[in-house]
Amino acid sequence: MSIIKNLETLNKYYFFLFFFLIILLSRALFLTYSLSTYPWFYEWQHLEYFIQLKNDDYSFIFSHSLRNQFQIFTKLTYLILFYISDYLWLSKIWTIIIQIIPAITLAFVITILFYKEIKSSWFLIILIIFSIFPSSLSNFYHISESHFYFQILIISLAFYSFDRFVGLKKILIISILSICSIFNMAAVSVIFFLTFSVFYFIKFIFEKKNKNIVYCTLILLGTIFYYLISYYLQISSIYETSNITESSILRSLYLIFKGFFHQNNILLGLFLLITMALYFFKHETKFFEKYKNNSFFLLFIIFSFLTILSISIGKVQIYDRYKDFFQIFGLLSLFLFINLSMNKYAKNLLLIIISLIISYNSLFFLDKFRNVRFETKKYDKSIDDAIVKYKNNNIIIKQEHLNHKARRFPLLIMSAVDNKLF
Repeated sequence: MSIIKNLETLNKYYFFLFFFLIILLSRALFLTYSLSTYPWFYEWQHLEYFIQLKNDDYSFIFSHSLRNQFQIFTKLTYLILFYISDYLWLSKIWTIIIQIIPAITLAFVITILFYKEIKSSWFLIILIIFSIFPSSLSNFYHISESHFYFQILIISLAFYSFDRFVGLKKILIISILSICSIFNMAAVSVIFFLTFSVFYFIKFIFEKKNKNIVYCTLILLGTIFYYLISYYLQISSIYETSNITESSILRSLYLIFKGFFHQNNILLGLFLLITMALYFFKHETKFFEKYKNNSFFLLFIIFSFLTILSISIGKVQIYDRYKDFFQIFGLLSLFLFINLSMNKYAKNLLLIIISLIISYNSLFFLDKFRNVRFETKKYDKSIDDAIVKYKNNNIIIKQEHLNHKARRFPLLIMSAVDNKLF
């Protein structure tokens, strides 16, 4: 209990710093012991960026492709770190550095939701374990996927600004963050904008104020206009995905269920159902009265609904790279859990379920971490040997010289060596 008392004495900034350092140091440690010295797997596909930078060509910053969206903040990160690194491609070090972004985001969301709310050491342990283990392995091991990190940070800051500020200041900050979102992930921005429209529609239903339906309509029209302009300009992440119809209705329904009961969001659907059941059947209004004006929480709940629906309609599965969004939704589940008005037996049962899910997630990551650590040793050795023979004996690097993770990239490896990027 002394740990909790010490935690409660911290002001909000030290509380944030406490979680930020734990998350950042844990992620840095995992990457230090498991990530390859060389670009890992499909990171090689970004070689052209660094060759362009060496030739003072910055055109790639505003390029757009289906797989990586605009990704402008990741590209600016490449530019800055490449110059700081004296024109060397230090992929491992950069991937460790970029973990600052998810560490900030997770610590920020945890601070907003849980500052002064943690009452037990066991819950604190659960919260720490859940936050230090990366959710998406694709994003974690590939700096090229860090646009997901930036997107979640942008969304978190926007929802906080909406909750914290008023008037022109609110409009200005959210407008700037909306522009950042568009140039980071164009398609996800549609969901981001729709979240505010749905928020005002829900407010109109409960408050019956005409201004809310006006705001809802204006934002919805703006979102439709943005979508149509993006489609007309053939922004690939919107234009090329608009025709995805592989997922059947039954498959979409399955993905909706799976999305709300996914282990990375700690069964968000279950906690939402329990919360609504307590409200309608037991007339438990304490939670709603306390948090009905918590726009930060409500916006994230709406965003979670829209994200899961979007994935379910437009995709055939929940891809690994989306799981960082689900980790934020998991924090919403934990927030609902600590605010549920239930008897101790029901709450202890839920605590056991949460503990089992987080334990499973942690063991799953540690197993993958162990596998990647062994794999990278063989991966690095094969590339080291191939590069030495290529530089010293002019032996062309071929697929059979490389570890299976690198066999797609012999030409890119030779090009990186020729351009002195290592």
